[in-house]
Amino acid sequence: MKYFYLLFLMPLLAKAQIIFTESLATPIDTTKQIQGTIAPEFNFKTERENFFQLKNNANISFLVKNRHALTFLNQVEMIRSGADISVNNGFLHGEYRYIVRKAIEIYPFMESVWTPSRGLELKLAAGLQSRFHLIHTNHFIWLMGLGFFGEYEQWNFDGVPLPHNYVGHKYQRSIKSQIHTGFKFQLTEKWLLIASAYMHNRLDSNIVNPRWALALDLRHKITEHFGVWFSYQYLYHTRPIVPVRKGYTVTTGGVFISF
Repeated sequence: MKYFYLLFLMPLLAKAQIIFTESLATPIDTTKQIQGTIAPEFNFKTERENFFQLKNNANISFLVKNRHALTFLNQVEMIRSGADISVNNGFLHGEYRYIVRKAIEIYPFMESVWTPSRGLELKLAAGLQSRFHLIHTNHFIWLMGLGFFGEYEQWNFDGVPLPHNYVGHKYQRSIKSQIHTGFKFQLTEKWLLIASAYMHNRLDSNIVNPRWALALDLRHKITEHFGVWFSYQYLYHTRPIVPVRKGYTVTTGGVFISF
C-alpha cells in the first residue's frame, strides 16, 4: 500500500444521517490490491473517574477484479468512564464499486449510522448509487452522483432541546433519492481544497423538504509525509422526525502522516 494515513483529531463524518462519502472514498487505483486510510484517536483524562475515549476511522478498498472493488468506511467511538463502557456515535458503510469507464462508477451500498448524542439510535440504508467524473484534470476534479435507497430510522428524544415532555421512540421507513456533487482543487503542489454537497429527498414527499449537507476540507502538505488540514461540515434537515435542531455544524482540524 503506497499511502497509509494516520490522522489525528479526525472529524465526525457521519453527522446524524449523512455519511460524507465523497470526502472519504478514495479513487480506485487498479494497480493496487489494497488501499485506504486508518485514523485512530485517543483521549485520556483524569477526572473524578478516569476517562478514556477511543475513536477509529477507517477507509479500505480491496480490488476484486480489474474494474471491481469493495470499499468499507467505518467509524467507531468507545468511551470508558470509571467502570462504565459505552459505544457512541459511529457508522459502517460498504459499497461494491464497478468502474464502468474511467470516469463512471456504479455501486450498490449498505450502511448503518448511530448518533445517540442527537437521538438517532439506528439508521439502516441500502441502495444503488453512481459517481461521474464530469471534469478530471491534474488540478481540478468535478464529481457528481445520483442514486436511490431504502432507509429505516429509529429515534428517541435525547437530542431534543430542554425543556420538553417527549418520551418513547419514533420510527420511519422510506424510499429516498440522493444527489451529490464534489469539487477537488489542487491549488498548488502543497494545498488541496475539497468541497462536496449532498441532498436526500423522500420520493413520497415534496422536493422542498429535503435533508442536505455541505462539507469543506482544506489540506496542506508541509513535507512529503506530513501535513495539516481543516474541515467544516453542515447538515440541515427541513423536517426532522423528532424536534431536534434542524441545523448541525462541526468544525475541526488536525495533522496527517503518510508513509
